[in-house]
Amino acid sequence: MPDLEFLLTPSPAASEVLVCLELETSSQPGATGSDLLLFLPTWTPGSYLVREFSRHLSQVQAEDSDSGAILACKKASKNRFAVSCLASTRRVRLRYRVYAHELTVRTADVTGEHAFWNHACVLLWPVGGDTLTARITVDLPDGWDFACALRTTEPAGRAPTGVHRVALLAESMERAYDAPFLAGRLIRQRWQSRGIEHEVVLDGLATVPVPDKLLGDLQRVVETAAAVFQGQLPYARYSFLCLFTADGHGGLEHSDSTVLLAARTSLHSERGYREFLALAAHELFHAWNVKRMRPVEFWRYDYENENYTRLLWLLEGWTAYYDDLLCFRAGLTSRADYLGVLAKSIQTLSGNPGRLRLSLADSSYDAWIRLYRPDENTRNSSQNYYVNGSIAAMCMDLHVRRRTQGKRSLDDVLRRLFDATYGAGRGLTEEDVWAAFATEADDTVAQQVRQLVNECFDPELAPLLHAFGVKLDTRETERPYLGLQFDSGQTTVASVTAGSPASAAGLQAGDEILAIDSLRVDSSRWQDVFQAVARVDQPLQVLISRRGVVQTRSATPAKGPGTVALAVDEKANEEATALREAWLPAPAAPPKS
Repeated sequence: MPDLEFLLTPSPAASEVLVCLELETSSQPGATGSDLLLFLPTWTPGSYLVREFSRHLSQVQAEDSDSGAILACKKASKNRFAVSCLASTRRVRLRYRVYAHELTVRTADVTGEHAFWNHACVLLWPVGGDTLTARITVDLPDGWDFACALRTTEPAGRAPTGVHRVALLAESMERAYDAPFLAGRLIRQRWQSRGIEHEVVLDGLATVPVPDKLLGDLQRVVETAAAVFQGQLPYARYSFLCLFTADGHGGLEHSDSTVLLAARTSLHSERGYREFLALAAHELFHAWNVKRMRPVEFWRYDYENENYTRLLWLLEGWTAYYDDLLCFRAGLTSRADYLGVLAKSIQTLSGNPGRLRLSLADSSYDAWIRLYRPDENTRNSSQNYYVNGSIAAMCMDLHVRRRTQGKRSLDDVLRRLFDATYGAGRGLTEEDVWAAFATEADDTVAQQVRQLVNECFDPELAPLLHAFGVKLDTRETERPYLGLQFDSGQTTVASVTAGSPASAAGLQAGDEILAIDSLRVDSSRWQDVFQAVARVDQPLQVLISRRGVVQTRSATPAKGPGTVALAVDEKANEEATALREAWLPAPAAPPKS
């Protein structure tokens, strides 16, 4: 028998999940004296922000399962509940409600069309009961299908009329919290890759048809990811759980599944479809990098507190590098498309002055208070370890390839790290990373990697890419530039880039720009007016409203940072061409007829 018995009933009318939990008191590690202590996670792995899931819990009540006697149940902290048992109590029943009206990859959403939740925001668990097993029974409307990475088991009890009862078995707390649940009138497609069953489950498409090529393209992504690890898949089965809505974009990794959120129309636009495949590749790659190979600080998650690591540049940055690279290797995007993605990332990097203030490693450590809580100064004080981490990963890959004359790559480093840490049953450390680079390349490359992540991040990309037969050009640098970002649909300043002309002029976040050089501006006319009157190195009079007081500032536009473009250098020498073709091989020429 499982240690915990959950019964979950979606209530679409109230946007709630009704939960009933039964458990024996004698075997619970959370029992102290006459109290039974339970908790709900405050965050979920892969999304590094304390989200306070317990704010959606209500009406937590307890009773003696045998006698029906009401047991006192009170909050012991923001996310903990203490149940006072009677001397005769052997089994406790708890009932509570979870508000479920937030459609993200991290949370819970229950409507008349579907039910989705991460168990981390739904299941109360005994404190200290990491190894307890649980049967999770769910009562669904007749006609609904479901998908979850947990294995099915025999349901407890008889289902009410008109209800489809399903049951899942979680072998531990982490297994339960690592397996999101989706139910509704789902579209499901299955295939086999390397003898392992995979499925894509689609919900919310409404009248939008599934592209005929989707299953085949996802299969190519899986095969290409497996090839990085010499053909090995780390799971027994895998599910892509896809939530579609009017708009939105995001993903969250799990050991044997992922949840993807996208606009339902994205599958039918070239750009949207390409981004969806890259998102799927990103979250799939996490099955190796994060869910299995992970920092020693994450080896056993603390679900109630922030878990700090300096390695998110590797966990997320490397994965962000590989997602589009996998799509290119799988033949799903062209080399020009891939270079365009890299150029966009480099463009973003160049507009991020925070990379000169806080290293990638420090930004990783500060994820809990910076990346997931952005404000008007975030770009100036920190850096994004996804985008900038992907550029760092590219640099690392190219350093290894160049140092070994193309015989080794970041693939080899990644495999070595995976085998040396997860393969040995332990967490990853920074020293493991430096040692892997030293082994696969040499100490010089290992030192370059240390500097990339532990110092200001300002790599010399043009000469590095030139060594691989790729040209980096910066265009449109003559256009006047102030360094302002506006709130959407307004001329209210959202942020000011550090060191920019706007910063030198004393413009600040929250200032509303009313006019420039006596010409009235609004959100629809700002760009046209600015381009008409602004000249590089010539002062502009900027009329602003700051906290209700109208003021004038003088701002002198500078040359803009320009736009970045990458292209194959057709005049590259033989060595550079060989390195490029090993990194980004051109498609094979079609056979002559």
